[in-house]
Amino acid sequence: MTSSAPSAPAPGDAVPAGKLHVDESGPRGAETVVFLHGGNVSGWMWGPQRDAMPDHHQLVPDMPGFGLSNAVPWRSMAETADRIASIIRERAHGGHAHVVGLSLGALVGAMLVARHPGVVRSAVLSGAPLRGLGPFMSWLARVQLKLWQSAAYWSTMGRGYHLDPDALKAFVEGGVGINPRSARRMTEQVNAGILGELGGFDGNPVAILGVAGGAESRVVTGALRHFLRAPNAEVRLAPGMHHVWNVENPDLFTDMVRAWIVEGRAHEELEAVPPHLLAAPRRERRQEQRG
Repeated sequence: MTSSAPSAPAPGDAVPAGKLHVDESGPRGAETVVFLHGGNVSGWMWGPQRDAMPDHHQLVPDMPGFGLSNAVPWRSMAETADRIASIIRERAHGGHAHVVGLSLGALVGAMLVARHPGVVRSAVLSGAPLRGLGPFMSWLARVQLKLWQSAAYWSTMGRGYHLDPDALKAFVEGGVGINPRSARRMTEQVNAGILGELGGFDGNPVAILGVAGGAESRVVTGALRHFLRAPNAEVRLAPGMHHVWNVENPDLFTDMVRAWIVEGRAHEELEAVPPHLLAAPRRERRQEQRG
C-alpha cells in the first residue's frame, strides 16, 4: 500500500487527519536531508544536527501518532515508509533525499530504502533493532506502555539521556502526548522486527551506513550484519556511545552524517564492527542448515 502524504500545513495550522506534520528549513536548491525521529520523541530531537547543517534543505516529519502528527494513526512500518517516500517525491530537491534515522526512525528508514530505493540518495541508520527486541526487551517495552501517560516516567527517562532543560521539557511534553493506540501498535511491530520485509535490500543500490553505539545492547549491535545484504552498505560502531547518541555526542553524529552524505565515507572516529557481532547466532545457523 502506498499512502499519499500531502504537503504539511502552514505553521500554527491544525494537522488534518491523514497528513503528517513536516518541518521544513534550509535552501530549497540544496540537496535534501530527511531526518526520521526515534520512538519516544518527535522531530525536535534533531535540533543539534539541523543547526549544524544549514546548508542542506531539511525535511523533518513527525511520524504517525507522534508530535504534531499525533492525530494520524500509526498503522505499520511499511505505510509510514510509504508516507515518507511520498513526502520526498513532493518536497525534496529533485524528488530525492539523504535519509538519517535513529531507533524507530532507522527502522522506518530501512523500510524506506527497501521499498523505495529510487527516492533515497543515501542513508545513515543508527540503532535499528532489525530482528526485533527479543523476549525480555519486548516484555519490558509492553510494561513501559502502561507508563507512557506519566510525566514522571518521561522525565526520568529524559534525565537518563542527559538532555538539557529545554530538550527535557520537549521530551516530557512529547512523550505524554503520544497517541496510546499508535504507541501500542508501533511497539508490537518493533518487538517483532522487520527482517521479513527487507527483501528489497538484496541488490539494492543505495549507499547505507548502518551504525550502533558501541555501548548499545547486542540486540542492536548484532543486527548490523543484516544491513550488509545491500551491496553498497557499510557498518560501524560509535565508540562508547549509547542509543540516543545524536544528543550524547551531537558533534560526532553530525560529522558522521556529513562525511557519509557529502563525501561517501564512514567517519574516521567510527570503529569496525567485530567479526563475532557480524556472525549469525547459532540458532539462525541451525535454521539455515535445516532449511
